[in-house]
Amino acid sequence: MQVSDYMSPAPVTIEPGADYKQAFTVMQEKNLHHLPVLDSSNAVVGIVARRDLQVAAQHFHEAPVEVGEVMHTPVTTIVSSDSLASAVERMSDQGIGCLPVVDEGGQQLVGIITEIDMLRALKDLLANQG
Repeated sequence: MQVSDYMSPAPVTIEPGADYKQAFTVMQEKNLHHLPVLDSSNAVVGIVARRDLQVAAQHFHEAPVEVGEVMHTPVTTIVSSDSLASAVERMSDQGIGCLPVVDEGGQQLVGIITEIDMLRALKDLLANQG
């Protein structure tokens, strides 16, 4: 089983200069928990989670704050041809809920794999065993 089998292709993204409130709105509208942050060359420079934005809202209230100020960086990524076991190990070791999936050159975002995707893989694995 490979990352490409369970990742979500073409994830919704945001730029580091966007206001954190814009990121929160996108997450609510699309029912997302993570947004990869891409620079002008479409390279992954960070990741922002819904809880990061909730903390930002508590601390900054109505002040304008850019996503780049609240995102996590550096970002752990994975390539689509890697095994799901590698993805699980990275996520588990680092205590993170998702991995942006990048091309073989590590430059362009091609997808995202989340804890929910891992649960789908586990469900499929268990269904095939029994």
